[in-house]
Amino acid sequence: MSLPIRLTDLGSQEAHQLDFTREALWERMDPGMGRKAVSLPVFLVNPGQMDLLYPQERLRFLDPEAVRNWVRRQRERRREREEVGEEDALRGLEAVEGEGYRRYKEVVAVGLYLGDPPADALWSRLLSQGDAPSLPKPDGPAIFLCPERILDWAYRVGVDPQLVLDKVYYHELAHALMDTGPTPYKELWGRIVEESLANWVAFDRFRGREARWVQRLIQDQPPEYQGYAHLGEALRVLPQVEAVLKEVLWRLRYFRPFWKEWLDWWEWAAERGLPPVGLGDFLPRDFKEGDRASGWVYRAWTGAKRGRMDQEFWAVYAHHLLLEAFA
Repeated sequence: MSLPIRLTDLGSQEAHQLDFTREALWERMDPGMGRKAVSLPVFLVNPGQMDLLYPQERLRFLDPEAVRNWVRRQRERRREREEVGEEDALRGLEAVEGEGYRRYKEVVAVGLYLGDPPADALWSRLLSQGDAPSLPKPDGPAIFLCPERILDWAYRVGVDPQLVLDKVYYHELAHALMDTGPTPYKELWGRIVEESLANWVAFDRFRGREARWVQRLIQDQPPEYQGYAHLGEALRVLPQVEAVLKEVLWRLRYFRPFWKEWLDWWEWAAERGLPPVGLGDFLPRDFKEGDRASGWVYRAWTGAKRGRMDQEFWAVYAHHLLLEAFA
């Protein structure tokens, strides 16, 4: 069966075990993701080839135990009414080492989106480790998937390998959709926001039991990837947003006008290059798949990469995102 994408095996010995012809893989995509998918070539690579390709700045992972201890300290400071200033955001966190690092690498360097084609020398080295020594390199953005690591992850968790393939593919397509400008991967806050959003986009494709299995897979990923289910919650507890919400809700309770406060918030957001907001984007509610507040964060992040990145805002947001994810 023909595929709507260009799929090339560069050297994986397990590529035949992944089925790209399944209708479910393509059915879950919305038109925006589908348009991106059909425009991007997909290359299947073995673990050695993936390690050659994978940027080192994306292979730094937080130690989950250090994150839990950090969250406890932050909660204690709040209970003691000690203010956590913006300059303290994400301080005191440690990178994982040893076996923990190797475990995380296996579930991170499983897929890769590259916005620019590999250099000629790197492409030659890549082909030398595979079975296609004369293939031309992509002339633009591309996605690379590692079937061996997809299968290992599936067997380790006990889930259908095709579901792991779908989750990984959607995650990389999410990075492609968010490629509106430079991504600050070297900053911890940049990795937290980007990877949490990519997991949100991927997770939002699934429903029911499949969604729960995808959450089980995400549970194996580093702390930076865990904010996918808390994007809206983290936004609503930001000091600036929380202050506006309290004022708005108080005035609604007593039927008093609040337009001035809301206009002040719009002005504050516009100064930081953030998209316009509506009251429904921020009113507290239970997390739902497709939460409007999560969609606002997605639009704000892609817009910030396209224009001016307010580092202070995003560092504080990532701080609260990590707090909510490990609460």
